[in-house]
Amino acid sequence: MNRYLITSNLQIIYANMITIDQVESVIQNLPQDLRDRALQFIEELNTEYQQSEKKFSFDWVGELEDEEPSLSTVELQHKIHTLKV
Repeated sequence: MNRYLITSNLQIIYANMITIDQVESVIQNLPQDLRDRALQFIEELNTEYQQSEKKFSFDWVGELEDEEPSLSTVELQHKIHTLKV
């Protein structure tokens, strides 16, 4: 079950959200070698996240200019998909 808190300025906050302060507090209590491992793990997670983000692009614009104007929207989508593959 999700729990939410409403603050005095009416912001809604997810009650189970981990804050940077909580992470920092835990990391500060670790010995240096484990801090290094924690940082390395966080950097790996960040790299994975950056690589998984799909960026929208318009590189397909103009690819079907010469096609028959009678194509339906669905047919155009299929043709665009085959051009990307």
